[in-house]
Amino acid sequence: MTSSSGVRQTARVSTDSAATRVAESLRERVSSGQLGPGTALSQAGLAEEYGVSRIPVRDALQQLAGEGLVEVRGSTSVVTPLSIDDLQELYELREAVEPVATRLAVPRVGRAGVARMTRSLAVMDDPTIGPGTWVRTNAAFHAEVYTLAGRPRMIALVEQLRRLTDRYVYFHLDVVGRVGHLQEEHRQILDAVRAQDASAAAELTRAHLASSHAVVLDYLLAQERDSGVDA
Repeated sequence: MTSSSGVRQTARVSTDSAATRVAESLRERVSSGQLGPGTALSQAGLAEEYGVSRIPVRDALQQLAGEGLVEVRGSTSVVTPLSIDDLQELYELREAVEPVATRLAVPRVGRAGVARMTRSLAVMDDPTIGPGTWVRTNAAFHAEVYTLAGRPRMIALVEQLRRLTDRYVYFHLDVVGRVGHLQEEHRQILDAVRAQDASAAAELTRAHLASSHAVVLDYLLAQERDSGVDA
């Protein structure tokens, strides 16, 4: 016979699993712009949409609030705006950490890793793919390098920062446009990795991040000037 503590533990696991599923789905929808800045998210409405109780929805929204993607206001949450200050901080952190991870990892990237990066580059060259596929492939391209750094805490931080900047990358692609410089920068990074030039790959990664930051920042600043309010 199952004990009451066993039943409670099973229920907790089920709730945690549902919360993770809801959080992952909402994160993707916010990052891709399906749920734009200012969108109100009702716990009751989301619970009905996902076929779960309000508890995992509440937990999922609290998780996204901790990531800065939503602001919890009682039983309703609101998707946070694209923020110049957040953009600045996120990219400052990425420019500080990812080149270090890259420098450590490049000597460990073998022929198979280079081949996978080459395939990812070809996918991103395809003009028919959607922004979602591009963003996921872009993440895989870079992860092929930095996950080999042998620094699990550093890699966890890199992946967290990448998730938080995903919606700025979507914004870059959908609003600013998929400018050619991104792919040229990817090719330069791949060439440096192939040549096992860790220092060059690290600097190219830093410059690549700075370039993406600058493009989106310019657009947000232009919006701020046009609207006369803070972005």
